[in-house]
Amino acid sequence: MECVLCTDLTQTGDVVYDDDAAAVVLHSDWSVRGHAMVIAKRHVENFSDLDDDRFVDIWRKTERILLELTGCERAVIMKLGIATPHLHVHIYPVRASATREEVFAAIDGKTRVKRDEEFVETVKSGLRQR
Repeated sequence: MECVLCTDLTQTGDVVYDDDAAAVVLHSDWSVRGHAMVIAKRHVENFSDLDDDRFVDIWRKTERILLELTGCERAVIMKLGIATPHLHVHIYPVRASATREEVFAAIDGKTRVKRDEEFVETVKSGLRQR
C-alpha cells in the first residue's frame, strides 16, 4: 500500500513547512483553528525510530507558533498511526477552558472552523522565520 504521507502531503491539507527532517501540514479538516500535523520525512512509525532531535525541534516550534497565533493556552497532542502507519503527531490548539467533550469532538472531526488563507500564510511565514 502506498503511503500518502510519503507521496503527496497536499492530500492532507496545506503544507506550511517542509525540510528533510519533517513537514508541517495544517490539516484539511479544520476541526479547530490551527489543527496541524508534524510529519517525519522518513517513513518510520515511532519516535524511537528517529536518530536525531530535528523532528522534535520542528514540533516544538510549530506548537509554539500555533499557540501564539490562535491565542490558545494548550496544545492537545495525538500520535496514533492506525490509519496511516507513518510517524506524525497531530496538534490541536485549545483554550485552557476546553472540556473533554469539546476536545474529543475536535479529535473526532465533529467540529469545524472556516479555512482561513491569511492564517495559513501567517503560519508559513512564522515557521520560516524560526
